[in-house]
Amino acid sequence: MKKLIHKYFIFQNLFFIIVNIGFSQVNGVINGNLISSGFHFNNLDLNWRPKDNNFDKHTLSIGTFQIDFTKLNLENLSDSGKIKSKISISGPDLSMENLSIKSKVLSTDWITDEKIKRLERRQKVPKGSILKISDAIKLYQIDLGELPLSLNDLHINNYINLDLPPFNDYGWSYTLNLPESIIANTTQINPFPNSKMIQYNYQTETFITPPQIDSLYKIPQVKWEYLFNIKNISTSFSSKIELEINRNLTNFSVIMKRGQFKISNASFSALPLEHLLDNSIIKLPELLLETNDFIAEGSIDDFPILHSLKGTFRLRNFEIKIPEGLSDEPEIENYLERLGIWNNSFVIRLIQIEINMLNESTGDFTVKFQTPFLKILAVGNFSSQQTGSAAPELTLHNTTIKINPIALGIRKWIRQWEKDNQNLKRNGVTIILDVEGPLKELITKNFW
Repeated sequence: MKKLIHKYFIFQNLFFIIVNIGFSQVNGVINGNLISSGFHFNNLDLNWRPKDNNFDKHTLSIGTFQIDFTKLNLENLSDSGKIKSKISISGPDLSMENLSIKSKVLSTDWITDEKIKRLERRQKVPKGSILKISDAIKLYQIDLGELPLSLNDLHINNYINLDLPPFNDYGWSYTLNLPESIIANTTQINPFPNSKMIQYNYQTETFITPPQIDSLYKIPQVKWEYLFNIKNISTSFSSKIELEINRNLTNFSVIMKRGQFKISNASFSALPLEHLLDNSIIKLPELLLETNDFIAEGSIDDFPILHSLKGTFRLRNFEIKIPEGLSDEPEIENYLERLGIWNNSFVIRLIQIEINMLNESTGDFTVKFQTPFLKILAVGNFSSQQTGSAAPELTLHNTTIKINPIALGIRKWIRQWEKDNQNLKRNGVTIILDVEGPLKELITKNFW
């Protein structure tokens, strides 16, 4: 959020500097009209291949690109101390169709790299415990002249404490098979009980790596094909901007009657050419951001005051296909099972946010979130405290959130949460939450 605000102020400062340079040197009145202007091209194709590389290749193609400004009107009043400018713009109206970026590269297998990272993270605790046990065994043998028969011998004689970390992580159990090895196995309460056992060779003081795991570290570079497509991108705006600039202060006001940004049929795929089942796909059929009756004013050094806004954000049928090589990872497999996903495709049917800000202090909103495993509907009112010197603070009022868990794994998780905390208000299987209070506090703590 801070980066976004920083970029906003950079753009704002740049815009006002340009206006100031352009008109502050001329005293008098300037009026101008531009009925229409634009730029367009068809069938752009670009190819690039790096030097001394016979495989890598990158291609960019665009079917059509067009950007138009219509009915641009400028009024500028300037004297020695102050500039007052009014700009009315219908546009820019941008349209781009059939954008395609295709790359073939020879690189490391990121799927294998991710499997290795997850494996090492899962094994961090048991491997650390085994090394502590190994050190304790050496001291035990020096002091008592024999090897311990079990962990309990080490615990009773105060060489380790099984009640303290890392041994109180009861997702792992440890077995002594001395003088050959120390073995760690998952228990039934381990989040990923199907993880493979870990063996430590006590004589060589090394971990024994199973062949199937050892092979992960030996996979060579893989030939990848990346493809990014967008069927259509379009924008449309109708705005009126007023600026008042003097030596010490720059005030502005922005009125946007309508504005729309839309992406249709976007997709991204990453295909390892030698492992076709590990194809990764992201699909975005529709993304829409639409605003009407947007009114804001302020100064260049402060946060703008928002007076009015009707806005809609909508995302439909967003889909991520997880490569088969990752779907069998214990953590990911567990999450997919909990969500009731059996085809490796994570789908969000709808995210829709509608905001209606009536004035600078009050408004209402609706949020819809729909997936095959969970549905959420939030409806309520909000108040906004805008000072201009800091980001606005939002407080929710009369807000109701309805949560309908569809997947059995989600229902079990919620039931377990209720068992450990408190029962939630329900209407059948639908959970109903009544929410009041500052949004900042609701985000930073568990509001139910």
